[in-house]
Amino acid sequence: MPVLYIDAPPRIRPEAKRKLMEKITATDDEAYHIGDTLIFLREYPAENVAMDGRLQSENPKILEALKKIGAGAWVRIIVRSVGPYERPY
Repeated sequence: MPVLYIDAPPRIRPEAKRKLMEKITATDDEAYHIGDTLIFLREYPAENVAMDGRLQSENPKILEALKKIGAGAWVRIIVRSVGPYERPY
């Protein structure tokens, strides 16, 4: 049984979470054909995340993405980053 952990900002709409989980499960099943994929979505506010020593709550690109969460923008970023060796930024 594959176990996946996704770290994301809070406040993602339930329907966007559902779409994210469905797409990731389908991709995992296509790659491994194991089934019973278990996904944990861990939500972290931007003030609890840093990159290169800089709080993401002070990063203009992250702040703009967080404003669009209601439209599911962050979910699109995460889904695009699922491929191997890709970074979501």
